[in-house]
Amino acid sequence: MQLGITTKVFERDLEDGSITLREIVEFSRQNGIQAVELREGCVDGYDEERLRKLVREYKDIAFTYATNNNCLDEEDEERVKRAIDLAYLLTDRPVLRLLAAGGIIKKERRRYTSIEKDGIAEKLNIYASYASRKGVALGLENAREPMEDIKEIIDKVNSLSLGVTFDPGNLTSISIEREDPFQALRTLKLSQIKIVHLKQTIEGEPQNTICDGDIDVKRLLDELNAKGYTGIVCLEPRSGKNSESAIKRSIEYINDIYEDSCPYF
Repeated sequence: MQLGITTKVFERDLEDGSITLREIVEFSRQNGIQAVELREGCVDGYDEERLRKLVREYKDIAFTYATNNNCLDEEDEERVKRAIDLAYLLTDRPVLRLLAAGGIIKKERRRYTSIEKDGIAEKLNIYASYASRKGVALGLENAREPMEDIKEIIDKVNSLSLGVTFDPGNLTSISIEREDPFQALRTLKLSQIKIVHLKQTIEGEPQNTICDGDIDVKRLLDELNAKGYTGIVCLEPRSGKNSESAIKRSIEYINDIYEDSCPYF
């Protein structure tokens, strides 16, 4: 597996100018982090050419991209295709995180209807076909959706390019139906897990570091390894001030639970 972080963690530091994207990437290199997820909204000021230049300077880092999209929004199609193009340019094993239709879930706090699932799948089929030609993997995140609904949508598309951005912390916090993340993991085929987001919650509340809480982190990493997962585990604690320190403490925690260092990174 590869240890990664998302620029979303540094959102507040980026907003107040206390850190730059380049400094985040350099921090990653210096702390043994092997992958960086570039989150839309947290790379402002970096156009495609500047991102490509940054990637070329850090060839030892695997970069992925994450867009904030709504698969039911017809106007969103070209933007997502551009994000696929960008993901293709970032790394040899490109991954793009997608969202389904977060507005419905967030505002109405209900499951998708059958018609809505069909609409999401129809749009994802377009994206998956386009991504397949580029060799880009698409990871549909279980944001507020139950894993059952995410899997049903993916099965409707039936493309090897489309899988899951597996986020167990969302299942214990913001999902409209709380779930056991380990049961959810068991329902996924290895080929369906495109990338993993790792956050911790305590009684459903997301934390600023990876720590003890609702999710047994050691068990999660062990089960991912036993499943044969070799992709990115992207640290995604809640954004706060001085995120560099929070990431360092998170890495220390992961190493400590293995009483030396994590054997998977």
